[in-house]
Amino acid sequence: MSTSEKKQYMQDLVRGLRLSEYRMLRDKAMRNLTIIQGDGKGGWREVSAREVFVKLYNEPVPTF
Repeated sequence: MSTSEKKQYMQDLVRGLRLSEYRMLRDKAMRNLTIIQGDGKGGWREVSAREVFVKLYNEPVPTF
C-alpha cells in the first residue's frame, strides 16, 4: 500500500467516524436521550445529547 493510499484510507476512516458520531448524536437528541462523555480527567459524566448536538454542530435538533 502506497503512502497516498494510506492517507486516503485514513481520511475516509475519519470522515466515516465523524458521520457516524453526527448521526448517533442526532438520533439520541431527537429522542431526548443522554450520552456518556469523558470528562478529560479519566472519569465520565452523563449529559444530554440535545445539549451536545447543539453545541457541536450549531444546528437545531430535528423533530420527527
